[in-house]
Amino acid sequence: MLDYDAVKETVFHYYQGYRDKDRERLEKAFSLEIANMMGYIRKEEGKLELFSMTMKEAIDEWVAPDYTPFECSDGITLKLDFFGDVGATVLFDFGDRYLESLQLAKIDGAWRIVNKFIVNP
Repeated sequence: MLDYDAVKETVFHYYQGYRDKDRERLEKAFSLEIANMMGYIRKEEGKLELFSMTMKEAIDEWVAPDYTPFECSDGITLKLDFFGDVGATVLFDFGDRYLESLQLAKIDGAWRIVNKFIVNP
């Protein structure tokens, strides 16, 4: 049996955790020991730049008192694919701001994001 609802719940924890600056929710969504984030973000001059960081670093930044989460519409899961019963990939539209590919693994019975690749269109 595939865990569509459980995977979507993990992605929801990530999305809401970011919007609410909720460390507990973010840490519930990611496998912090191994999770990374990389991708292309658009710089002020319009040029795409490749970056990489650990999710621990990203979460520390997102929940910092001086960080302001960007305004966005609701996030939408565009596609969800399973790799057996231990892996999944979610294509996620983060409020028309970023297109994200999230790779999840089932770790100790719970779905956790282990990799996040983003593109800022």
